[in-house]
Amino acid sequence: MNKIKRFSLGKLFENNKFVLAVSLVLAFAIWLGYSMYGGEQQERSIDVQVQMDSMTVPKQFNLQQFGDYSNSTVTVTIVGKKAVIGTVNADDIKVVASTLDVNTAGKHTLPLSVSIDSTKDFQILSTNTLTVEVYFDTYKEVKVAVTTDLSAEPTVPDGYELGTVILSEDKLKAHGPSTEVSKIDKILAKAEIDKQLTNTKTYKAAIVAVDQYGNEIQNIEIDNSDDFTITIPVFKLAKLPVSVEFTNMPRGISEEDLNIRYSVSNINIAGEPATIDKMESIVIGTIDFSELNNTENSFSFDVSSLAGIKVKSKISSIDVNVDLSSFKSKDISIPASKIEIVNSTALNAKITTSQLKVTIAGLTDAVEDITANDITVVLKVDEGAKTGENRQMEVSVKVNNQDNMWVIGSYKVAVDIT
Repeated sequence: MNKIKRFSLGKLFENNKFVLAVSLVLAFAIWLGYSMYGGEQQERSIDVQVQMDSMTVPKQFNLQQFGDYSNSTVTVTIVGKKAVIGTVNADDIKVVASTLDVNTAGKHTLPLSVSIDSTKDFQILSTNTLTVEVYFDTYKEVKVAVTTDLSAEPTVPDGYELGTVILSEDKLKAHGPSTEVSKIDKILAKAEIDKQLTNTKTYKAAIVAVDQYGNEIQNIEIDNSDDFTITIPVFKLAKLPVSVEFTNMPRGISEEDLNIRYSVSNINIAGEPATIDKMESIVIGTIDFSELNNTENSFSFDVSSLAGIKVKSKISSIDVNVDLSSFKSKDISIPASKIEIVNSTALNAKITTSQLKVTIAGLTDAVEDITANDITVVLKVDEGAKTGENRQMEVSVKVNNQDNMWVIGSYKVAVDIT
């Protein structure tokens, strides 16, 4: 049987290859430790943001810090062991501007204090500056009318006209240090525009506050300035005939069947080009067919203000005559028993009008053949009805299955509510 050989450390060190390997490992460890924790110290520069010690500004002066100093930095040079220096960042260093001596408005040169704000082992060698300039003043705000400052005077070709320029806001609030705000002479809305326009256009404007000499004022803020716009309206000119629209016109009757006369047949207008290009006439009003008798019907329409257009003609109203003298009419009595009651309430409704007299009109002699059986009358009980009331309620009246005819006027019946 073979005997188990015992491990001998002494014999291991008699092996030249093993001794060489151990020597190399120890040498590397010694070098690494020396590099990290011993030897020459290294320098490094870091940009550190300045903090304002604004709490030391005496409150009785009502002073505030103005201007954007959030990006003010100081370059700080530090020294330390290589391994430590590589881990230091801006958060490990504090740079504070002292406002202890600030007691008046204006620019102040503030001394800086630089300190280590960390447990890391390093030292501060130097900084690229020992001071920073900061502006202090009392606060003021004003509202100022906006003045346009366009790159060119807008023009339009023949057949068009310019409207009044529209600003997204007429006034803007400016606020900041009193000294600077007090210098504001005007707020300008500056925009690059097209020299000639054929359509209404909106431009984004840059907002600038200037003094009486036209110099831009610094260190102030102007609210709602980022999305400020200037709109230059452009209107197309046209001369078009006037017209009216009819509602509830019966089937079988068209405007060609009506004798319509206008006191003014054409007017001059201005409007958005896209709107004007679609117009064949100017609708000055609406007439409900139930308002028309088979006689001459007169209406007057105000044209001083029409939706979507401007009237350029010097005229305030137009009279319209609708002559239906050639149409036929007939009076028909409808007994109360033939009036349909639609009642969605819990109340009882009883018609006390014995009969309802209605007038129908039409284009042909067929009107003479219409009877009460050809007419439907419906009463819809008012939801506001109350028990014990006797009141007039409106009914709807229509001619059944007949073209060329309509019911003239509106009608009511007396109703008892129980």
